[in-house]
Amino acid sequence: MEILPRRDFLMGAAAFAALPPLAALSRGMDCPSAAQRPIRRSEERQGKLVANWQRAAADVLPEDYVAYQRDGDTRDFKVLVACERAFDKVLREAQETVVAGDVPAIWSVYNMGYIVKTRKSLFSIDLRHRRDCEFASLLDFALITHNHPDHWRRDFYRTMTDFGKIVASNFLKDNLGFNAIKGESAKCVGTYSLGDVEIRTSLIDHFDAAWGIDFTMAYEIKIGNFILYHTGDSGRGTVPKLNTVWGQPDLWLFFPGCGINVADAVRKVNAKRIVFGHLWELGHAESGRLNEPRIRRALAAAKPICNDTSVAFWGDRII
Repeated sequence: MEILPRRDFLMGAAAFAALPPLAALSRGMDCPSAAQRPIRRSEERQGKLVANWQRAAADVLPEDYVAYQRDGDTRDFKVLVACERAFDKVLREAQETVVAGDVPAIWSVYNMGYIVKTRKSLFSIDLRHRRDCEFASLLDFALITHNHPDHWRRDFYRTMTDFGKIVASNFLKDNLGFNAIKGESAKCVGTYSLGDVEIRTSLIDHFDAAWGIDFTMAYEIKIGNFILYHTGDSGRGTVPKLNTVWGQPDLWLFFPGCGINVADAVRKVNAKRIVFGHLWELGHAESGRLNEPRIRRALAAAKPICNDTSVAFWGDRII
């Protein structure tokens, strides 16, 4: 199959080089910088950024995002330029960064998509970007939480398969990794080792409607003594299923949407640190996005229980 072309060919190298500096594009959005260090922001700075990103994202309708996915033209939308630059930053840093201990390097790419680098492995969780195929040759494996198009892309899956890479999911049964990851039953529950990474899968509810029960596959990931928990879209009614077995998670990548009771979920998981993802999904209408008011309510519910709760903007290196 044809791997998606790079954006500089789509725009034209000269046109891309002529783009104004990030500071001029972002107007306070904190677009990705060249720094590889993990980003920690004050609450005041984070609040201002949430407001700025809200304004920028509100300009982009789902049809604008679909057009951008198709042709790579950002059409001068600041948030789409940020999306492109974020991918460039993560792609570069993931190759340049050296991990020495158990604590991995983790980047936010776009919404619920992350890149994780350990001493020996590079993998993705819910990677979904129009250029995600550029990562396929670099990744050792990919994890997908559920079968919704804002969490995976068929071209990426096919390209990973062409490279002979494992794609773990609870629905892609023709992938070479399905037999390794499907678990001890049709419920896709089990524990597996991939390189220096141990993975425990479990099923949780996307929503409490019939279609959403056990729809999402959560990943508890053990890297040495570091525990990472990613729950994809976890919705109303699923709190009792948020079970970890390897101890208190060092980091929980959490989407506080789909009607989940944030305070109850935070108490149940008891993570040392929480980072909210799936912010401003541009393929959704404004009413369906995790936007500024919802982010602020979720932070207010979580922080009294886990003070180290924050949001990840696209391109951020989280740790």
